[in-house]
Amino acid sequence: MPLPIWPQLDAKPKQGTHWDLQSAQAANKTSEMGKKKERGNVTDSDGYTSDSPPDSASHWHPPWEFRVGRATMESHTSTTANILEIVFLYVTHASIPAIILLATPKRSVLRYLSIPISVYITYRAVHVASLLGPGFVWCELARLFLTVVFQALNLLLINPKDGHDLNSEVANGSLGRVYYSAQLFTHPRGVNTPWKIKNAPPHPAYYRRKGTVSPPRGRFLIRQISIAVWQYLVLDLFCTLALQQALEQKKHETLPPTVQWDLTFEQWIERIISNLMAGFVVSRILIDFHHRVFSVITVCLGLESTSDCPPLFGSATSVHSLRTFWAKFWHQLLRRPLTSVSAFITQSLFGHASKSSFQHYMIVCLVFFFSGGLHVVLDLVQGIPVEESGAMLFFALAPLGLMIEDCIRLLWNSLSPLRSSDQLKETKTAKPRWQKVLGLLWAMAWLGTTSTWYFYPQMLRPQNQNLVPFSVVSQLGFSVVTALVGIGAAVLFLVFEVEI
Repeated sequence: MPLPIWPQLDAKPKQGTHWDLQSAQAANKTSEMGKKKERGNVTDSDGYTSDSPPDSASHWHPPWEFRVGRATMESHTSTTANILEIVFLYVTHASIPAIILLATPKRSVLRYLSIPISVYITYRAVHVASLLGPGFVWCELARLFLTVVFQALNLLLINPKDGHDLNSEVANGSLGRVYYSAQLFTHPRGVNTPWKIKNAPPHPAYYRRKGTVSPPRGRFLIRQISIAVWQYLVLDLFCTLALQQALEQKKHETLPPTVQWDLTFEQWIERIISNLMAGFVVSRILIDFHHRVFSVITVCLGLESTSDCPPLFGSATSVHSLRTFWAKFWHQLLRRPLTSVSAFITQSLFGHASKSSFQHYMIVCLVFFFSGGLHVVLDLVQGIPVEESGAMLFFALAPLGLMIEDCIRLLWNSLSPLRSSDQLKETKTAKPRWQKVLGLLWAMAWLGTTSTWYFYPQMLRPQNQNLVPFSVVSQLGFSVVTALVGIGAAVLFLVFEVEI
């Protein structure tokens, strides 16, 4: 399928004003309507043209007024209906496996019947999300639906749990038990449960230095809201810059429709830095922003305690290889459900002995394969056709990078002088700084190169990558918001001891 053409701009943005895609599209529509009006062939859905109004002139309005009014009302009605439907689907999607977990034995046949129902609800939800999209909120909703499917496979069939496995102190009453059970499917990290994932980030040391083990509610909310406001402004700046760059690239036709690999060394450096900034800086801020806003809402409503809302990402200082990037720094929202399904397929279908190297890499490959398929669906919500999405290729290459990394590590250990087991353990826990720097450069180079397939279709569609619903930059100006971001960063660092 050919890539969509960026709208030709017949109007120029005024100096110092915010020029967004909606303004460009409006200018195009107005220009085209004016051209048709000059030719006398502006026709609305009722068959009226601009040069032939109906006989009753007193009741005549410009045909486009009726068309725009009807379209606006229908759009608002349709959007509201879709939002209500997707909320209903989400509540249903989380409730069905939660009730089945509580009401059925671990080997009940009903558990198998729940999976097709869950898949159908997800299919319907992705369709509705694609109608509401593009937009990261709808992508995140689609991700939640897909996660529940994998977690249902995990908790209902592969590693079955029932009502006896729930924490009786937390879940009091029937409704409370259903809600707690539903959280097992919607919160796959398993915080404050016996199934908490490995390497889940702890609460910031800021709270411990204030003399509290669990974050106090008031202090937690103030800190979360302050960080979320700063993140919103940063996302607004990045969105404005990305749109301006896209307009310039379209104007000068510097962005080809397919990925180009015959680049100079300087162009490669620019591409890698651009991919890392867009994919692993902006994406981290964007995902983390929604997580913080969600935690503020749930804590304010009393649905969760502050101890249930640890950070989503680990520290960037922990990244010194591809493995530490995926296992310690990046969010672990998909780790438990995808790993359980992948391990089941490997052990049950292939029958490999446990703890074998082949099984380990097979599980890793399947995890990234499923993750790639999930992100293809998210691209679809963002308006990127399946055949143009590069998500599958990017995630499928991740295990290859990990294998290369492991081979280099084994080769290095074999060439190093013979060391005792205590020395080997000490080396694993405290690597020399030069090894960490070299490993970080390797991870950045691999991710920055292979992510080209994933991010390039998104670069071709900047109009689909709205990061914020309302632009503060358009109201206050780019320089003012930039200053606010700089001042806010200093305040967050000094007052709330925010870590990178």
